[in-house]
Amino acid sequence: MARFTRDPYELTAKFDGVCAETGKAIKKGEQCIYYPSTRKVYHIDSKTAYDFRCWKADLAMGYNY
Repeated sequence: MARFTRDPYELTAKFDGVCAETGKAIKKGEQCIYYPSTRKVYHIDSKTAYDFRCWKADLAMGYNY
């Protein structure tokens, strides 16, 4: 599976932050989703993070949209 520069990805937070969607606190060391194109971070329990995980699963199964 090809990865591009602006693709979102899951990472471990290096410092405290706030979810761009829900406003939940993201503490240093927690998993979160980062979207480089918008430079926003999303809490792992947000709808955007859920959509991201579904998209990754679809790609792993061979669906391309």
